[in-house]
Amino acid sequence: MKLLLFVLFVYTYATSAQYRQAMEDLNDDNFGQTLLETIQMHIQSDEPVGNLVNMLQNLQSQVEKVQNKADEQHKRITTNCYINLGQLNDQINNYKIKSVTLKSYIETLNPNVKQSVATVERKQKEINDYKSELTQAAEKREKEHETYTTILDNLEQALFGFHQIKLAFNQFIDSVQKGQRKFESFAEMKQVLKQVKHTYKLEGYKHFVQLLQSLSKQTSEEEALKLAIQLSAILKQIESYIQTERTREDQAELARETAYSDYKDQIADLFNEASRSLTEMTGMLDSQSNELKQSENEKKEVDVRLQNKMKEFDNTQAECSILDQEYQQSTRQRTQQSKLLDQAILLTTTSLGQLKSDLLKHAEVY
Repeated sequence: MKLLLFVLFVYTYATSAQYRQAMEDLNDDNFGQTLLETIQMHIQSDEPVGNLVNMLQNLQSQVEKVQNKADEQHKRITTNCYINLGQLNDQINNYKIKSVTLKSYIETLNPNVKQSVATVERKQKEINDYKSELTQAAEKREKEHETYTTILDNLEQALFGFHQIKLAFNQFIDSVQKGQRKFESFAEMKQVLKQVKHTYKLEGYKHFVQLLQSLSKQTSEEEALKLAIQLSAILKQIESYIQTERTREDQAELARETAYSDYKDQIADLFNEASRSLTEMTGMLDSQSNELKQSENEKKEVDVRLQNKMKEFDNTQAECSILDQEYQQSTRQRTQQSKLLDQAILLTTTSLGQLKSDLLKHAEVY
C-alpha cells in the first residue's frame, strides 16, 4: 500500500512538474499564448474536447507539412547553390589561369618587341647612312667633275694660246731667216707670251722668257738662231706637256667616274638589301606589336570577367547564406511551434481539468 501511494505521489509530482513546464513554455512564446487563447475559446464553448485535439493535431500536421516543404525547397536551394558556386568557382579558376598565362605571354612578348624596335631602328639608321654616303659621294663627284672641267678648260685655253704663240714664233723665225726681221724685235714674242700667262701657269715659262730676253740681246745672228731653235723645242715640249696633261686628266676623270659608278652600285645594292631587310623587320615588328596589343586587350577582358565572376560568386554566396539563415530561422520557429503544439495536445489530453481551471482564473484576472 505504501509503495502504491509512493508511485502515485511520484506520478502526480512528475505530472505536475511537466504541466508547469508546459504552461511556462506556452506563456513565454507568442505562438504558445495564441494556442492557449484558442484552447480557452474551445473550453468556453460547448464543442467536444476531441474537436480541440483534432484541431491542434491538424495544425501540427500543417506545421510539419510546411517544414517538409521547406526542407525540400532548402535542399533544392542548397543543391543549386552548390552547383552554381562550383561552376562560378571553376570559371574563376579558369579566368585566373588564363590571366596568369596571358601575363606570362605578354612578359615574353615585351622583350621581343623591344628588341625588334631596336633592330628596326638600327636598320633604319644603316639605310640613312647609305643615303648620306650616296649624297656625300655625289657631292664629291660633282666637285671633282667641276674641277676636271675647269682644268680641261684651262688646258684647252693654254693649248690654244700656245698654238698662237707657236704660229707667231714660226712665222717670226721664218721672216728672220728670210732677212725680213731682226732678232731685236723678239721682245714682241715676250708680249705674245704674256697674253696667255693669266690663262695657265705654263711649265718652263720663266725659262722661256729668259731665253727670249737672251735672244733679244744677241748681236750675232748665229747665236740668236741657236736660241730660237731652243725656244722652238721648248714650245714643242710645252705643247706635248699640255696634251699629256689633258690625256691624263681625261683618264683620271674616267677612272673617278668608273670608281664612283662602282661605289654607287655597291652602296645601292647594300641600300636595297637593307631596305628589304627593313621591310621584313617592320612586318615582323608589326606582327609582334599586334600580337602584344591583342594579348594585352584579351588580358584586360579576362581580368574584367574575372572580377565580374568574383563579384557574382560573392553575391551568390551571400544570397545562399541569407536563404540558409532564413531557412534555419524558420525551421527553429516551426520546431518551437511543433514542440508547443505537442505540449498543448498533451495538456488537453492529460490535464484538461487543471488547464480549464487555470485558464478560467486567468480570464477572470484579465
